[in-house]
Amino acid sequence: MADAYLLSSVLFANPEAMERESTDARIDNLCNELELQGRPDIAHHFGLFREELWDISEDEYLFTLEMTPSSPPYLGSYGFDAPKSCSDIGANERNMYMIEVAAVYKHYGMEMEHGEMPDYFPAICEFLAISLVEEDLRARKLRKGFIESLVLPFLPDFIRGLGKKPWAHIVTAVAELIATEIEGGVEG
Repeated sequence: MADAYLLSSVLFANPEAMERESTDARIDNLCNELELQGRPDIAHHFGLFREELWDISEDEYLFTLEMTPSSPPYLGSYGFDAPKSCSDIGANERNMYMIEVAAVYKHYGMEMEHGEMPDYFPAICEFLAISLVEEDLRARKLRKGFIESLVLPFLPDFIRGLGKKPWAHIVTAVAELIATEIEGGVEG
């Protein structure tokens, strides 16, 4: 599962910055592994993304995920309004949400790089991969609470916002990975 979360993070990069042969190999390897683990449904979503990946134009990438994105890759934007004024920034619900996300990352020793916001979907996927191996019961309960209150509530709206864009397959795969953890009784 950790590999699936990590690859989900990587696949949100601009396809023009990806190396085609190694990216295709990583997706194929992950799909094969998911099939072996009895999760062809999740493998299917990665396969669908791979089919569309190399047809994504620079403009589609930029306007979907980067410049005034139609589907911002920030989970908090699907649950909270942006501050309406500078004075609202400190007490804004989304700001409080991001502080909470960052605090969980800090507990696990993860820090944001490159000035990204804590609710950036690829960062959340990285955290899910890193924290999956945690053995301490309290830390696993923290991870479970993180998933249930800071991730899951926002995934359906993110998927709807992406519509038929290729990244919807990745977000759906992550939602199904999380469901697998919850159904399987993974404590975290």
